[in-house]
Amino acid sequence: MLPATRGRSSGRSATNSAYERQSHSFDLSGSGARPRPHLLLRHHAARDRPCLDLSAGHRRGVWRWRVSVAVQPAAALLASVTIPAPITIATADDTPEPTGTLAASTIDALRRNFAVIGHAPTREMWIALREVADTLNHMAEGTAAPVVYLSSLDPGVGKTSTVIHFIRVLLASPEHADAAVLVCVGRLDQIDAVVREAALSPGDFAVLTSDGERNALGCDEPGRARVLFTTHSMIESRCEGRPFPLVSDFHYRGLPRAVRIWDEAILPGRALTIGRDDLGFLFKPLRGTHPELAGEVETLFNDLRDVADGTLLPVPDLAEHHGVSLNDALQLVDGGTADQIGAVEALWFLFGKTATVRRDGAFGSTMLDYRETLPEGIQPLLALDASARVRTTYDLWQDHRGGLVRLASAEKDYGRHTIHVWSRGGGKSAFRRWGPDLIEGIIATIRTRLDEEWLVVHHKLVTAELTAAVQKLLPGVRVHFVNWGSHDATNAFATVPNVILAGTLFYRTSYYEALGRMAAGRPSSAGPFARSETERVMAGENCHLILQALCRGAVRRCVDGGCPETRTYIIASTRSGIASALPRIFPGAGVVPWRPIDRPLSGKVGQALAYIKERLAADPTGILSFSAVRRHIGCTDTSNFNRTIRQHDMFREALAEEGIIEWGSGRRPTGFRLVSSLFEPI
Repeated sequence: MLPATRGRSSGRSATNSAYERQSHSFDLSGSGARPRPHLLLRHHAARDRPCLDLSAGHRRGVWRWRVSVAVQPAAALLASVTIPAPITIATADDTPEPTGTLAASTIDALRRNFAVIGHAPTREMWIALREVADTLNHMAEGTAAPVVYLSSLDPGVGKTSTVIHFIRVLLASPEHADAAVLVCVGRLDQIDAVVREAALSPGDFAVLTSDGERNALGCDEPGRARVLFTTHSMIESRCEGRPFPLVSDFHYRGLPRAVRIWDEAILPGRALTIGRDDLGFLFKPLRGTHPELAGEVETLFNDLRDVADGTLLPVPDLAEHHGVSLNDALQLVDGGTADQIGAVEALWFLFGKTATVRRDGAFGSTMLDYRETLPEGIQPLLALDASARVRTTYDLWQDHRGGLVRLASAEKDYGRHTIHVWSRGGGKSAFRRWGPDLIEGIIATIRTRLDEEWLVVHHKLVTAELTAAVQKLLPGVRVHFVNWGSHDATNAFATVPNVILAGTLFYRTSYYEALGRMAAGRPSSAGPFARSETERVMAGENCHLILQALCRGAVRRCVDGGCPETRTYIIASTRSGIASALPRIFPGAGVVPWRPIDRPLSGKVGQALAYIKERLAADPTGILSFSAVRRHIGCTDTSNFNRTIRQHDMFREALAEEGIIEWGSGRRPTGFRLVSSLFEPI
C-alpha cells in the first residue's frame, strides 16, 4: 500500500463560498476490481460542516484515490487540523500492519500483553485493533481527517487495552513530546481503571471532573499534563456555545490536544421532549415571580390537548418575550424534582423553535425536537462504542449528517452463550400488574444454580420487593442487583456467568423520534420524520440497552474470539420484538424458551385458548376467525377482545407454545391457524 502524496489546493470554489477545497491523493497498486476500503472517508457539506469526499479512478493498472476536503479557513485554523499524508486504508482482502511508528509499537506491546493474559483475538479482530491504533497514530501526528472515527468492537476484544498501550507508547516517544491526549469517559470509575492499567504517574495526567477527590489523583495543573481525563458532561458544559479548540480547559500548553478519545456512546446532540404533564410541573414555580409567563405556559398546556398527532408546532419564544433566561428558570426549580428540572431545560431549548407534537398514548401530547451538544471542532475524535453495530442512531448520523467514519469491526462469537426468553411483558406496567408472578419466576430460576453467582437487572420500582424476596427465600446465595438506569455504570460483575433481565426498559415514542431526528440532523422545522425511521430507532435502542445490560456480566469477556460459557434470562413479550433481535445482538448465541412457572389461564382468556386448540385440532389446516372466538366466549366488543385477549401476554405465550399464530390474507390478521399448516409434508 503506497502512502498518500500531499496535494495542492485546487482553487475551485466549494459548495459554500466560505470554504476552500484542498485535495490529497494516493495510489493503491494493482488492477482488477475496484478496491473497497474499510474507511469510506466521506461526509456531507450540511450547513457549515466540512465536506470530505473520497473518489477513485483507474489508470494504467493503478487505482488512484483522491481525497477532496472543503474546509472553512477559520475553523480549520482553530482546530489546527489538515488532511496531509499518510492516510491508511485497509481493504477487505488485506491485513496491513500499522503504518505509523506509534501504532506499530502499540500493536507489538498489545501482542505481548495478550500472550501473557491468554487473550487470542481472531484475525478480523486484529485488523480492527490495528485500525484503532492507526487512527490514534494519525491524530498524534496531525494527519487525521476532521471526522468522528467509530470503533464498534464488542466488549472484551481489546479497544480499551489498545488505547492504554498507545498512551504508554506516546508518552515514551521523544519525537511526540508535544502530542497530548484527552480521554472523555461516561463513568468516573473508568478513569481509575485506565490510570491503574496504564501505570500513569501523577505528573503524567490530570483529571477534570465535578469530583474533587478524583481530580486530586493527578497533577494540579491540567494544562501541563500529557493526558487529561474528563467526562462527557464536562465537555458539553465547558464547551457550550464555543468551538472546542477555543476552550482552554482542555488545552495542553496553550493548544488543543491532538489525540481525542471518547469512550462509550457518542451522539451529536440531545433529544428534547416535554409533555403536557411536564408543563404542569412549572405552573407553581413560575407563577410567584413571573405570573404572565406562567399564564402563557398554561395556555400552551391547554392548546396542546387538542393538537393533532404529527403537527409541526411553532413554539413562541416566551423566554425572550418575558426576559427569563434558562439560568433564571433553573433557579426557580432549584431543589425541585428531576422532572421539573428536565421540563425547564426542554422547554427553554424549544422556545422559538418548531416542535413536532406526538400523542404518547395515555400520557397525551408531547412536543419534541433536539439540540446540538457535540462541540464544533472537536474532530478528529476516536469514539469507542460496542453498541455502534446495533444502534440505528449511528446509521442515521453517517447517512444524513456525515462526518462519521466507521472503523473495521469484527464479529465476536457468542456460541457459548444461551439466552432463555420468558414471553411475558417485562415493562414497568407488567411488574405493577404481575409482579409477584414475575418475582416467583426469577427466584425459581436462581434456584437451578444455587452455587453460582447471579446478576439481576430490574426496574427501580421493584427494588425493595425483589431484593427482600430473594434475601428471604435464597439466603446466602450470591445474587447482585442493578436497576435500569445504572445498567451500564459498572464492570464490577464481569465474572458473573448468569444474568437475568427482569423486564426491559422502554421509552415513549416521542423520545425515539426526537433521538432519530437528532441523529439524522433533521429538526422539526425541516418537516416530518418517517414513522418507519422512528421504529428503526426504537429497535436499535432496544438492542443497545440489552447489549449494555448483559455485558455487565461475564458474557463481556473474550476467550478465543468468543464469550465464555454464560447464560441469560430475559423477560420480554413477543410483540416487543426483542426475542427476534437477539441473534443480531449476540451472533451465534442459542435462544430457547424459558417458562419458570406454569400458570393455567383462567376466565375468558382460558376459554379462548381452549376453544382455539380444540377447533384447530379438529381442522389442522383451517383458519379460525377472531369473530368466531369472540362469539364463543361472549365478547361483543372487538376492541375489548383485542386488548384483553389477543394482547394478553400469557395468552400470546401459550399460543406460541402450541405453534399457533395469527393469520390473515391481507395487511392485518383476521384469525388463528397452526404454523404447521403453512408447510407441505416432505
